[in-house]
Amino acid sequence: MSVVGLPELGSVEGEPASVDAWERGWEQYLHYRGDPVAVMSEAGADDEAFVLGPVFAAVYRVLAGSPPGSPALTADVGRSRARATASGDRERAHMTALEMLLAGEFTVAARRWDEIARRQRDFAAVRFAHDIYLHIGDDPGRLGSSSHAEEAWRGKPGWGFVAGQHAFALEEVGRYDEAEELGEAALGLDPDDLWARHALAHVYESTDNTPAALHLLAGSAERWNAQELLATHIWWHLALRLLASGDAAGALAVFDARQPHATTAFQLCDQTSLLWRLELAGCDAGDRWDALADRWDEVAERHTCAFLDVHAALAYARRPDHPGAGRWFRGLEERRAGTSENDRTFSRVVEPLVEAFGSYAHGDYDHCVQIVDVLGATTRYIGGSIAQRDLITLTAQAAVVAA
Repeated sequence: MSVVGLPELGSVEGEPASVDAWERGWEQYLHYRGDPVAVMSEAGADDEAFVLGPVFAAVYRVLAGSPPGSPALTADVGRSRARATASGDRERAHMTALEMLLAGEFTVAARRWDEIARRQRDFAAVRFAHDIYLHIGDDPGRLGSSSHAEEAWRGKPGWGFVAGQHAFALEEVGRYDEAEELGEAALGLDPDDLWARHALAHVYESTDNTPAALHLLAGSAERWNAQELLATHIWWHLALRLLASGDAAGALAVFDARQPHATTAFQLCDQTSLLWRLELAGCDAGDRWDALADRWDEVAERHTCAFLDVHAALAYARRPDHPGAGRWFRGLEERRAGTSENDRTFSRVVEPLVEAFGSYAHGDYDHCVQIVDVLGATTRYIGGSIAQRDLITLTAQAAVVAA
């Protein structure tokens, strides 16, 4: 049996058009093209049996930071809940996990999806778990989940996509040789498997292997640049290697070229992180922070996702007098107190980090270092990769030098 192609997606309840949309949405998602959330959401608008489409849409709206009361998320959750009661076991299991995600209990949700994946080959459950573990910075959880999935899919269609996920999980725990081997195998099966290419980019970032990174990324930019849902992040990886090699001008050129394409909150994170790193390296940002602050002021996804808020805070730390800064900081202060895992992350990690970055921007370097030292390893709870969170360490190191 060939391992090439999309993973087996399992039986899906719904009309033929909905099932076709389910498969089309996953093809778009795995190749980072189009709008898979819209495909999944719109396909089941009038199909009372189609539960998994709106579940998919709800999962990725939550992970993208959609406000709880946003019309699109509300509609997807409503359809999922209404239909799940009369659906099959698979659909109800997914709905149970989704309810945990909606409640802000991300770890519990990831484990529920992991349990589904361990009972049967359910790629949706595997991928949901993988992405949520990334969202909360749980490297061991993701590694255990992806290890089981890679073994379960070995020799089956779609193994490459599971292997690419496992490569990323291996890299994040420092198993670089294994990660490189699996990432190369996955990319060899499908050169458009951008998550596998992304995993290799992380390997070369972590091992400081600039020649390999440039070969992997610069040598194939025409291919992956068309995969617009992740292209800005891959450019970010390329810019980091240019910066590491001393080509700050090249990294700044990447920032300028990508700025018109940064239309989502996560793409703004890449741009914001890159500009902050460039300044730490001694570059003059000019008036670029003005445009970033303008963009962040337009973002509806605020105070729901730790990773997004930490990056928005960077822009407003650099532009505290921007009209949007006051609105954003008031929103963070007024954020509804709660007891969920996500609430605890905001109160224990996000708010101190926002203060630390503000202290750095205002020249209070000792206070910045003190906060980061106290937080220690808990900064992983904001999610993202080790390479992304390295910005925190770089800032503290710069503060030590400047103090």
